[in-house]
Amino acid sequence: MAELKSMQLYSNVDRIYNELKELGYSDSDDLKVEDVSRFDSLHYHGVQAVDEAIQRFSIGKDTRVLDVGSGIGGPARYLAWKTGCHVTALEIQRDHHDTGRDLTARCKLGERVQHVCGDIMDIDLGHDSYDLVTSWLVFCHIPDKKKVSQRCLEHLKPGGNMFVEDLFALRDLTEVSEDIQLNYFDLANVQDYKQHVTDSGFINVQVEDLTADWKEYVQQRFDTFVSSEERHVRVHGRPTYQALHSFYSSIVRLFKGGHVGGGRISATKPS
Repeated sequence: MAELKSMQLYSNVDRIYNELKELGYSDSDDLKVEDVSRFDSLHYHGVQAVDEAIQRFSIGKDTRVLDVGSGIGGPARYLAWKTGCHVTALEIQRDHHDTGRDLTARCKLGERVQHVCGDIMDIDLGHDSYDLVTSWLVFCHIPDKKKVSQRCLEHLKPGGNMFVEDLFALRDLTEVSEDIQLNYFDLANVQDYKQHVTDSGFINVQVEDLTADWKEYVQQRFDTFVSSEERHVRVHGRPTYQALHSFYSSIVRLFKGGHVGGGRISATKPS
């Protein structure tokens, strides 16, 4: 957990409240999901990436979803709000879990989103209980890709699906400049990653390479962030701005250096 918390993107979790204040919300106001979702996802392309899962798996009100590494609950709330499905939002970081639960309650989605603080590697949320397991940029922190895939498989109903967006290693990461922190990542190359998922028991394992798109995305994210420095410092303070600047620039360099790529992995539990 200590290494995970060293990742600047996961620090200063209360910055979501700063953004909501900018929109005119007080600390106790009810919230609109369409407002919160502008700031509550830590993966690439925000709700657009979640919409891809909704369309691909025809998620509806009878679908039960387990979102692994749910952060402050952005994808979980959006899924429930957009489709009426039930989502279990599993998050290992207590501050993210608590913030997510608060935001969900204020969005009046408590009946459809259940927040659970725990680790997918050892928690039991019910075998054969879910139609879909989702995860966005989370498995990249977990060394044992086979085991985490097995744990997802166990929670799925027969015939259920797993949908993961994650980072891959494209080159030897020991070559990366020492000033780029990598201690919070544990990346596999795409071939090994696919094999780990297959070896865990999944079938129909498919990989969609999104490296080119994500390379462009992280550069645009960084450029937009820097161009709004004055605004971000005013809203969040100089230390938070500097921490995010450091993280975003490191990710840009990893992609531009050809060290890191990423994409979607989908797989099915045998019936």
